Amino acid sequence: MYFYNIYHTDLRKLSISVRFMKWMLLVIFFLLASLSAFSNQSSDSSSALAVKKSATQLTDSILFHNFDGSNYRASSFNNMAVTDEDGIVYFGNENGLLEFDGTHWQLYKTPNFTPVTYLKIIEDKIYTFGNEDLGYFQRSSSGNLIYHSLNDKRPDDKEIPFVWNILQKNGSTYFSLDSSLLKWDGEILSRINLGASITSYKVKDDILISIYGKDQGGLALLEDDTIAYVNQEFRFEDDYVWEVLEQEEDNWLFFTSENGVYKYNAETYETTPFESEISNFYKADSTFLYWADKISDSLYITSSWENGMQLFDSGGRILKKLTTRNGLFSNFISHPEIDRRHNLWVTSGLGIQYLEFYKPKEELDFQPLAKIRYIRVGDSTLYVRDSSHRMEFNLADFKSVDFYFSAPGFFEKDLQFSYYLEGFDEEWSEWTTNSRKEYTNLPGGEYTIHLKAKHSTLDHLQFAPFHFDLIIPKPWYRYTISYVVFILIIGLLIVGFIRFRTHRLSVLNKKLEETVKERTAELRSQKERLKEANEELKTINNELDNFVYRSSHDLVAPLKSLRGLISVAGMSNNPDQIKDYFQLMNISINKLEEFIRSIMDFSTNTKKPLEIREIRMDVVIDSIVEDLKFYENAEKVELIRAYDSEFKIKTDAKRLNIVLSNLVTNALKYHDFKKDEPPYIKVSAKVENNSYLIEVEDNGSGIPEEYQGKIFNMFFRAHQGIEGSGLGLYIVRDTLNVLKGTVDFTSKVRKGTTFKVVLPVIT
Repeated sequence: MYFYNIYHTDLRKLSISVRFMKWMLLVIFFLLASLSAFSNQSSDSSSALAVKKSATQLTDSILFHNFDGSNYRASSFNNMAVTDEDGIVYFGNENGLLEFDGTHWQLYKTPNFTPVTYLKIIEDKIYTFGNEDLGYFQRSSSGNLIYHSLNDKRPDDKEIPFVWNILQKNGSTYFSLDSSLLKWDGEILSRINLGASITSYKVKDDILISIYGKDQGGLALLEDDTIAYVNQEFRFEDDYVWEVLEQEEDNWLFFTSENGVYKYNAETYETTPFESEISNFYKADSTFLYWADKISDSLYITSSWENGMQLFDSGGRILKKLTTRNGLFSNFISHPEIDRRHNLWVTSGLGIQYLEFYKPKEELDFQPLAKIRYIRVGDSTLYVRDSSHRMEFNLADFKSVDFYFSAPGFFEKDLQFSYYLEGFDEEWSEWTTNSRKEYTNLPGGEYTIHLKAKHSTLDHLQFAPFHFDLIIPKPWYRYTISYVVFILIIGLLIVGFIRFRTHRLSVLNKKLEETVKERTAELRSQKERLKEANEELKTINNELDNFVYRSSHDLVAPLKSLRGLISVAGMSNNPDQIKDYFQLMNISINKLEEFIRSIMDFSTNTKKPLEIREIRMDVVIDSIVEDLKFYENAEKVELIRAYDSEFKIKTDAKRLNIVLSNLVTNALKYHDFKKDEPPYIKVSAKVENNSYLIEVEDNGSGIPEEYQGKIFNMFFRAHQGIEGSGLGLYIVRDTLNVLKGTVDFTSKVRKGTTFKVVLPVIT
């Protein structure tokens, strides 16, 4: 994998065996270079490197934290690193997958003891590759990382000498090889032969393919598992894209190995040279780029074959060069990793380095979390997934339980912990730097352990607390109550033998007591039911009072407005003015008509029995469109029907019309016609999990978060500036209750709203 960056022109013409000979020679060269660099390092585990201050460039210093095989008890040779969403770092180690949470190191070996030369996290899987072994690690229900090999899924016997990249699109995972892609859909692994040497990257939602060579080279998109050229001007005789970085929306940077850096427009697919110091640096002879990434909006970093790493700003000006002279183990850096704190993990043949960019007051864009990583009972290690994890284990053969703490993203030496075992401890412990707590001779029972952390030097950092439940059962015969029961049984047998003659009377007394208890319980139950019915009646009365009050107001208001307009129109002789009055009268009549329709819908849902029949979805939507075609701005909104034209629903057609009419009408009313994007209302329908799933989606003004819990209340209106009765969504939910259906929604202000209706399938 490493040698390919320098010798890609010649190596494409060689056989597979020659490639591996080259690889072995270059790895030896890499190790010798690393050993030479390491001999110049100090024995301290960390050192500081000051970066020159500049008004527009990097002003902080860099602290080097150095780790080797003696720290993590594995090979010193590490290929690359990745971090998960919790801040836990994983390394591709010569001995397997290496994990570090800031406190504890853990090595997971592959079944064939193969090294991990490439890895990437996609959703809940850590995909790995090494020595033609392709697979992924995934946590089991107990929290352990389990390896799943994909080798038995391979579609052919072709070798996989290396994996360039791992990407995901439309639920499928793509492994980028030299001249093909392996596609994994979760069940089948298939090969997509592209007929040319390629690299592939994720650009927005597309997989962009960079094709090698002057004749057939260029840029293409992966569409339906084939390539479609989008730019055949961007090609080189012996080079292609080695790394892509997003600068801002639709604007990207393309890094070639030895032809400099280019700007790329994701909308037009055009490329232009990025005239800059960093681009000129990689155009120099014998300077080959290997990797690039973005530390922050104003700070970028690249690595090269044997020239270390380069820090540069958004304009391409190099701020600092990092080599073995100022702290690196080696000048060859393949795939460093930027963590959540915008610091850098660097791997090499001599170990791991963490480059911490000094900040006077570190501001985090995530919430750090105190975490219990795992529990050890004897020789068993039990991993804690999250705070919802409930764990049960038996202590019959062990006397102690060890808890191991961490705060991923932060080093143990900078942390202090405090813990409290609810059910055993009386209060929180004193703050301690020890990340392990042992409890001995815990009696069986249910416990909840609580953990909190703080940074020893950065007081402003707030760590979220962590807790989870554990159960330690014990044999039933070891409970004190068991001994008490044994004694009582023996005593009852003796007393029962002596007082046998009085036993029948005791039985009768107990039966009488049970009868009294049953009657008493029945009276209490009746009293409770009567109380509940009374409360329900009060609620109904309150709703009825509110309904009568609001209904009378909403009925009288348009009538009063209409009467006033008639009076004013009668006093005017101006035809244009009278026409305006008629338009206003029409608005009042429309308000009155809409409110009366809402009351009729409410009455229909309350009194009319269900009439189940099968109806086409298009018939319902056509009826709604006909009713809404004269609404203001109705012609501006595109109605999208995202369902099969023959799709049918078996339910009460009238009530279904009431539900969808209210949802579509609301989507039309609350559209924001000032937005740049064209307004639309999308209605989709399908059968899923033995239910009809209907969604009404719009890109309108959305519902403010503070009102989202009230929109189904009677007469509640979230948008006060828009006329409406406030009954629509109340009637929707009330109608769906009759149909034994549900309604839910998601909404974001200025983005739009999606209502999701679920109805049972009636056979």
